[in-house]
Parts: sequence; C-alpha cells; structure tokens
Amino acid sequence: MYETQVQELSPEEAKRLYDQGVPFFDVREVEEYAQARIPGARLLPLSEFMARYGEIPKDQPVVLYCRTGNRSWQAAAWLSAQGYQVYNLEGGIVRWYRAGLPVDTTPVEMGYATTPYKEVGPHEAAGLLEEAWVVDVREAWEYQGGHIPKAVNIPLSELPQRLQELPKDRPILLVCNSGNRSGVAADFLVKQGFDGEKIYNLEGGTYAWAAAGLPVER
Repeated sequence: MYETQVQELSPEEAKRLYDQGVPFFDVREVEEYAQARIPGARLLPLSEFMARYGEIPKDQPVVLYCRTGNRSWQAAAWLSAQGYQVYNLEGGIVRWYRAGLPVDTTPVEMGYATTPYKEVGPHEAAGLLEEAWVVDVREAWEYQGGHIPKAVNIPLSELPQRLQELPKDRPILLVCNSGNRSGVAADFLVKQGFDGEKIYNLEGGTYAWAAAGLPVER
C-alpha cells in the first residue's frame, strides 16, 4: 500500500503564500478557468497534467487548486510523490471566494493542447474489453463502489510506482469517474514510453458508462 501525504492549506494560509509570490496553478478545465480564477494563477488542466507537469517549478513551493479541492488533491498527491513541494487549497476556489479573497472574473479565451492518446465513448470502450487491459485510476473506495468489468484498480497517485504491472503489448483503457484523472494517467503513460495509439481514455468515465446501460461490477 502506498501512502501519499498532501499538505492542505486553508484559504487564509494559502493567501499568505500568495502574497509572498508563491506560484498558484489551476487544474480545472479550460471552460471553468475562463469564467473565474485566482488572479495570476496559471492554467494546467488536469486532463493535460501529465504532459505538462514539467511547467511546474520543482525548486520552490507551489499551490494547486480546483473548484472544491478534489481534483487538485489528486494532482498534488502525484507531484508530492515525485518530490515536489506542493500544497493543495482545501475547498478550492469556492472556499477561497467565500473567504472574501480576490477572484478574477475577466473573460479569457483559452484552448486545449492536442492529446497524445485516444478518447473513446462508452460503447467504443466496451468493444475494447476483449483485448484491452482496463485500469481504474480512482481511489480504492470509489472502485469498490462499482467499476467496469475486468478493471484493475491502480489509483492515480500510485501509478508511477506500479508501471511494471502494465503491459506494453496490449491496448490500455484508462477509467475514472468522469475522464479527468484517467486523462492525466493516459498522458503520463505516453510520456513514459507507452504507445499513444494503444492508450485509450474513457470520456465521461464510469458515469457515462453506467448511463449508457453497460454492466458494472461490485
């Protein structure tokens, strides 16, 4: 079992670091960032995180945030395991805003980078099950609540230490609740030398899978 410690900050604690010039990274998606963000925060969508985490400085502390703190916790856990000095904004931008701290609502236009892996919908993913190795990157308690048949549970924060468990000669289908964490995992695998033509991310995750009426194991 791998234990990853993530240092959580209250909005007030985070604001002290913000005032000292510590970099803030927003791991929400483009559409969310475009509507409102912490002033000066850089956008690094969770769906592109593994391809772009090199943009985060390793020689100084950084603060990650998302809407409520859940997605940024995942990213912070991964960075922490790689030796980064990283903090997670507890409660995300929602709690920051409720604490009366500044939010920039100036409209901005942003775009996504192209992904080096393949995105598939539920029915296309179902067609891959016979051949593909299915990896569910959610936490164990989420996986136990219901998962795609044949899926192996490797939480995102454990993936770097468990790469040897994954085959390089078969397609790999990555799954989470909504497709964000699994997109991070897909990026990471390609970066580690896995063939992007064989790496698939389930768009919409297990939510889309169940909504399509496909079987779920518990």
